Amino acid sequence: MDENKVYTNIEARDDGFTLIELWRIIQANMVWLLLIIVMFVLLGWLYTFHVVKPMYKSSVDILIEIRHETTSGTDSTKTQTARQVASNIREYIKFRDVINTVLETQGDDIGVDYDWQLVASRISTAAVGDAVAVKVTYEDTDPVVAQKMVTALAQELTRRLNLEKDDPDSMKFATEYAKIYNEPVLNPNQRPSSPNKPLNMIISLLLGVIVGVVFVILKEQFSNTFQTQRDVENTLGLPVIALVPVAGSGGEELE
Repeated sequence: MDENKVYTNIEARDDGFTLIELWRIIQANMVWLLLIIVMFVLLGWLYTFHVVKPMYKSSVDILIEIRHETTSGTDSTKTQTARQVASNIREYIKFRDVINTVLETQGDDIGVDYDWQLVASRISTAAVGDAVAVKVTYEDTDPVVAQKMVTALAQELTRRLNLEKDDPDSMKFATEYAKIYNEPVLNPNQRPSSPNKPLNMIISLLLGVIVGVVFVILKEQFSNTFQTQRDVENTLGLPVIALVPVAGSGGEELE
């Protein structure tokens, strides 16, 4: 009897759904559900492959060493000093003066005409190992620019860190010596770091399913027709005595 339909104008039902009823609702609205899923997948595909620009990351590591011959104290003290220098580097690398020097002296070679604030916004740093080294990462829409820029920034910063304290360009904190390792090799065919295409498509699919299910539930919830015998009994508070089959339906649908 649950599959029989009785049509009448009534107010929207406010009772909930059982899992079985929910499954039947989804089956009855499968076309709507599939259309919404396809729409979200297409939107995700357009955004991932045609709207958002691919970004490329390149990194270098700056190692901090404390010179034993010029620094007194225990090894733990020297390690602590190196960690402090590493912490300073994470701030120094985004300084306006450092970035502008790179842009003025190497901007043409790198092939960019950026504002220093844009460059600073694309720099990220992280402590390496026991925090006596810093990984500097730069992100750009061009992989070669990313590789050249991060190398130039690291070179300029290590140059300043290795200058004597009385030099006006010096950024020396103690008696540290900074050097670059893991310098990137120019590779124009580098794979982009973002967007994550598989993840974006999975998210689009999941959003399509969620929005589609919510849509068909709301569509059913605000429907002004009786769909089952239970709807009639719950809404009117009266038992169904008889059902009249639709002509030619073989008794499977009722009107």
